[in-house]
Amino acid sequence: MPSRASDMAQQGFTVLSAKAANGEVVHINDHVYVSMPWSDRDGTPYIIARILEFVSAGNAHKRGTNSRHVAKNELHVRLSIYYRPGDISGRPVSDFRQLLAAIHTLVEPVSVIRGKCYVRHKEKIDDLVRWRNTPDHFYFSKFFDPYIKREYEVLRTASVNNIPPEVKKVLLERYEYLLTEKEMVADLMDDYHSCKICDKWAAAQHTVRCELCRCYFHMACLTPPLSAKPAKGYSWACLGCTIQRRMDVESEKYRFVTNGGSAPPRVKPGKKERAAISDTPDVQFRGWSWRYFGLHTRAEDTLSEEDLTFPRAVTRVGPRYTANVLTWEEQQAAEAAKQGSLRALGPSLETPERGFDPDENAHTTTLTVLSEPDPGLGPFMDDVARLNLPVPPYDINRLNKGVVAYHDKGAEEGLKYMKMLKLEDFGNPLIWTAAEDAILEAELSRYSGLEAHAISKAVHKRPAEVVRYTFKWRNKRLKTENDLIRQHRKVHGSHGRNHSKTLGPPSLGKIRSRADSEVSEDEGSLYNAAFTSANRMACAACGTRTSNVWWKCPRTVQGNAMCEPCGSNYRKYGVISFVKSEDAKRPEKKDVRRRKDTGSATSTPAPAAPKAPPCALCKKSDKSLLRCKTCTFRCHASCYGVRGEGRVADGWECELCANAREEEVNLEPRCVLCPADMSVVAALTRKKKIVYDFDVLSAMKPTEGCRWTHALCSAWHAEVQYADTGAFKAVEGISTIPQEKWEGTCTLCNQPDGAKLPCTDCGARYHVSCAWAAGHRVGLEMTLAKSKGATIARFKEDAGIMAPGIWCRSHSLEGRSIYDPFDMDDGETALSIYAATYKGVKGGFALLRKAQRMDQVMDQVKDEEGKEGKESKENLRVCGSCGIDASPRWHDGLCHLCWFAAGRPLKRKADEMDTKPTVGVNGLVVLA
Repeated sequence: MPSRASDMAQQGFTVLSAKAANGEVVHINDHVYVSMPWSDRDGTPYIIARILEFVSAGNAHKRGTNSRHVAKNELHVRLSIYYRPGDISGRPVSDFRQLLAAIHTLVEPVSVIRGKCYVRHKEKIDDLVRWRNTPDHFYFSKFFDPYIKREYEVLRTASVNNIPPEVKKVLLERYEYLLTEKEMVADLMDDYHSCKICDKWAAAQHTVRCELCRCYFHMACLTPPLSAKPAKGYSWACLGCTIQRRMDVESEKYRFVTNGGSAPPRVKPGKKERAAISDTPDVQFRGWSWRYFGLHTRAEDTLSEEDLTFPRAVTRVGPRYTANVLTWEEQQAAEAAKQGSLRALGPSLETPERGFDPDENAHTTTLTVLSEPDPGLGPFMDDVARLNLPVPPYDINRLNKGVVAYHDKGAEEGLKYMKMLKLEDFGNPLIWTAAEDAILEAELSRYSGLEAHAISKAVHKRPAEVVRYTFKWRNKRLKTENDLIRQHRKVHGSHGRNHSKTLGPPSLGKIRSRADSEVSEDEGSLYNAAFTSANRMACAACGTRTSNVWWKCPRTVQGNAMCEPCGSNYRKYGVISFVKSEDAKRPEKKDVRRRKDTGSATSTPAPAAPKAPPCALCKKSDKSLLRCKTCTFRCHASCYGVRGEGRVADGWECELCANAREEEVNLEPRCVLCPADMSVVAALTRKKKIVYDFDVLSAMKPTEGCRWTHALCSAWHAEVQYADTGAFKAVEGISTIPQEKWEGTCTLCNQPDGAKLPCTDCGARYHVSCAWAAGHRVGLEMTLAKSKGATIARFKEDAGIMAPGIWCRSHSLEGRSIYDPFDMDDGETALSIYAATYKGVKGGFALLRKAQRMDQVMDQVKDEEGKEGKESKENLRVCGSCGIDASPRWHDGLCHLCWFAAGRPLKRKADEMDTKPTVGVNGLVVLA
């Protein structure tokens, strides 16, 4: 019976809400679970979609419905679907709550809605961890186009700054999000760019930036205009900066003064404020809350309501393979000019009218039909198929003999001839016994495939016969499996793909009563009570035997049923957890043998010896662990970097304890790359069941400046090197770490001091120690070398460029070759392999290397103080007597030496004593 909402839709009214099959009321813009009947969707998880509109049954087929044989006048719904990352890449994902938005719609009956869910953009979620742990909650931050087959970033329109103001105003009114390429994110999130010449918005696709003044210019506004941007590795400077640079070079040429003449440092944009988080509904235009705004978008076109919102891409065909097609007017003008030139040359060169010569016959057909099939062949082959012959009707030799008999003898004589045929008349038919079938199956399992020559010896057949019969045997097996599947998923006539009657569960975790449904749950997604009571049920995932609801199992899992939590999680999130439940585990066997008690019955047993702590770095225990004799710090030699001569099990000391005794390095063990207040780092440490006295941050190494740094921190900064790579010391090159790493605030501990590194995927900045304490992924990634001169590292089965990286916990790292720093391979850790390959110093003495690094630092200081030095030289003093420009003290235009040689000090002293000096013998001055 059609619902009231369906009647309203049939009459042309706009339907804003409808009642789903499970009793829930769904509205437009609600996110819902959608699925076909279990037999139709072949056991795949639910589709997550957003309701765009409700449509009538008459308009459903016009809108592209995928449903056939639905109930008459049933209300339909138009859905905007989301993709799961696992459906796109085919690889397992770590975060099953993450989705990919799309501009892809489906029109399905309302009866396919299974329940409500909640989907929100990542930037509109205040607490992402809490959101992910809430049932039926999902989030998205990327967009996938199924036609271009590319992922795009999804940005909030309010957080985009580098677009024209009038365009941003329109986009804010229409769309909540913008879709763009990954390389366009930084440009759109940057401050507003304008052309220095025309003062209009400077789009990244059509502008160049001066490398000196950092101003933007339209390539068309320049004189002469630029046809293309500079090639990769080259920079561009505007005319004014080029002239000024040349003048600076010429003026500095005659002063013999070194001046870097470097461009003013680029002002780093401050930290972008995150758009305000609110629970208000997303802004939409024609049902969509996002549109494309990227490399191939003209900002002016977005003002039009008819502009396409889909992502775009350029053609793959280059300009060398495309034709310059003339317009229609240009083609007519060219044809008229050609005909005029032919008439001027004479009538013999004019193009004749199309037709036939006097002796030429008109062609009526392009193909001569030589023969047509005999209409009596079909009925004859049907009669042959009904004959009882030694070979089956589909045998090739039987079909060939039938056609030949009809061609040579005719219908009646050919049928008589076919009835007289015996087994040997059909050549070499493939007839094997049951014993030979068993031998074939065993041999195929033994060789894990078809080995024709080896199997032919076992069954005493020719290899050609083995190959032919193997394919026939496999087809029989497939037929048997398909028959079982059809029998298991048999659909009765009352069910008959009627989606309105195949409701499944009203909501996950609940069962409909038999009075609410005309069909059995055995035909849907659940097993009915009669089936579960007659069969012994066990979950194919967790193995439990107790459940209120038993779901049918997908074909990808070996088993027949799944319990309520496992089946619900698979349908919602597409994940199957194979962790065994408590009731599925076998109980431990109790020791029934009585122990002989030598003491009294009331004696207290001795406590068990405490378990020795594992390695502080890799958390593994074995007999090769070294133990510090002073502080009991335990580690592997390869994890901490202990040379062979220091591997003394009884007398080994760690770096900190050895320094406390020798006092060669600073006695305060504080990492120079971490924040000064390490208590904030300790607060980030995730709680563990067993807390040990030492961890990764307890392993410290001395630096060349007699300070300390964590072994992990020093390894992750590319500028830092080791004088001894096997021992991870002495740490050199901390002074060469760029100033950018020391600036900004850590996103985890909110401390400004210390050196920060960005996340490899999203760019979030934090200390290495903070990332390790917070549980972020800290590892070494192996990538393929793209250049011949790259340094190759080999670890386990991988070979390539090994690079350290840090990834936030929310990133998916499936399919990437990332190793833990303390993974072992032939007695060496991944960290030791990386240090030996990339962190070694390039020879020379330690003091010489330190001096060379100081020269680099001083060059930077000179560049920064160049301007101050230039101003000081303009006020340079010169002695009026000797012309020198350096003096410890100046006296009325004279240097101190000339002033002293002129007797000025004695004269001043004599004046003070009110006496007159007298010049004596040899020029000596004698005071009276």
